Amino acid sequence: MATHKTSLKKSDLKENTPVRVEVDGKSAMVVLINGNVYAINALCSHHEGPLNEGTLDGFIIECPWHGAKYDVRNGQGSDETPWGPGQESYPVKMDGSGSISLEF
Repeated sequence: MATHKTSLKKSDLKENTPVRVEVDGKSAMVVLINGNVYAINALCSHHEGPLNEGTLDGFIIECPWHGAKYDVRNGQGSDETPWGPGQESYPVKMDGSGSISLEF
């Protein structure tokens, strides 16, 4: 895996508010929850809906298009929505200034 720097800093994020970033050809949804930053593929694996526009409930993001649900900590699809298989998740790294990088 290589490390890919995003345009975000942790201080740019608001708790429980997903944002979408484009980094080195990948679309990622990044979210800050309880002080921790998580990142998964921004496009729903069901029909590529914009997950960053979905509803967040705890660690579960629900796609705004067809309701597929994913755990933002690991991209795992919910048993409630088997039509939405898991999402690719990206390990998050931060440097001393709070700049966010993703590994993929």
